[in-house]
Amino acid sequence: MYSSFLKITSFYKEFLNNYYRSNPHIIEKDYSEQNSHLMAEGYGYSDFFPKYIQKNYSIRSREIIHNAWHLQQAWAWENSSRSVGDELLLEQIKSMQPEVVFIQDSSNFDAGYIDRIRSEVKSVRLLIGHCCAPYNDRNMEAFSRYNLMLACSEKFFGELRKQKINCYLFPHAFEASLVPENRSQTPPENDIIFIGSMLYRREFHQRRIAYVEEILKHRLPLQMFGIIEEDSWHLLKIKQLAYLLIKALEIAGIKGFQGNRSLRKIAQLKDMPVKTRYTALIKENLKGDVLFGKQMLNEISRHSVGFNVHGDLPGAYAANVRMFEVAGAGALLVTDHKKNIRDLYEPDVEILTYSSIEECIEKLKWAIGHPVEAGRIAAAGQKRTLIDHSVERRVDLLYEIMKKEYSGSQ
Repeated sequence: MYSSFLKITSFYKEFLNNYYRSNPHIIEKDYSEQNSHLMAEGYGYSDFFPKYIQKNYSIRSREIIHNAWHLQQAWAWENSSRSVGDELLLEQIKSMQPEVVFIQDSSNFDAGYIDRIRSEVKSVRLLIGHCCAPYNDRNMEAFSRYNLMLACSEKFFGELRKQKINCYLFPHAFEASLVPENRSQTPPENDIIFIGSMLYRREFHQRRIAYVEEILKHRLPLQMFGIIEEDSWHLLKIKQLAYLLIKALEIAGIKGFQGNRSLRKIAQLKDMPVKTRYTALIKENLKGDVLFGKQMLNEISRHSVGFNVHGDLPGAYAANVRMFEVAGAGALLVTDHKKNIRDLYEPDVEILTYSSIEECIEKLKWAIGHPVEAGRIAAAGQKRTLIDHSVERRVDLLYEIMKKEYSGSQ
């Protein structure tokens, strides 16, 4: 079996900006101390995957957050490297000599970079990619370079299989050690919390925005934390020009822009960026705080009901991580009904589901009007999350996938 494992991912820019603003002195510490401090925030999957891989399967494991600039610069300084960005990451992979490399944010790396990992890091025997976001033809070319892809949604799973890509279904998860402690000490407020992005782009959150507006119109007690996208006139024009330039370069077969991470993100857009205008109802009710990691989970635990609605991309399948975070933090999950929802939770027993805006309003009103019954369902949902949807359980699944691929390569 494989003896070493490296997971590579990135953190949201908004989280990192908030983190470094709140912890300005951390950049003076060495790489190890910075890394431990950042992981202790409990953001995303933190470094829980390598911890469980090492603890439960005795496989030497590490995690790299490749866009945490100050952290990466600390590693570069300690290892006498002048590289930055993707070149620095490649140096790190070479220094660690892993047999398995799992790149969680695979859409950030093109086929050429994956080829370089294969050719320049001779220790690598298994390259694992991950698909859980909109992708384009360039991403699909890169996906084909991995030994296997993990897909968080059955929609992505089916699409990748149609392209003859070796793929496994790999749903999101919740880290059990992050269950907020304050919920047992203080009863939650009998209201509704929503945390999530609200972007008007195609295949993103237009349906979500419509549901949130309807909840607000019905004057339900919704506490809303989220990210909206309102670019200044100048920034919007820059994005539009960049989008047009990228499309022209792609038509001409020129790929030089792929070395720039910001341009790569714009290249993934289905349409040219346009001016977005949110209603006064959204703006007036949106909390100014942006919550991440433990802070977000603690906030969810302070409310009795957690509203969730998928973005437009997953289609008919439940896939987003917020389901597991809401239920794991102890709130009653009220989410949109999907084909596979019964594979994850039992409706009306562990969660509540809806199939229309009208039913959504009805279920939310019931939950607020019946706090004792809603609390019982929430407790059952949390129990199911901790048993079947923990990060440790997903690591067990990942190990089985690795073991299967190892056996097939012998």
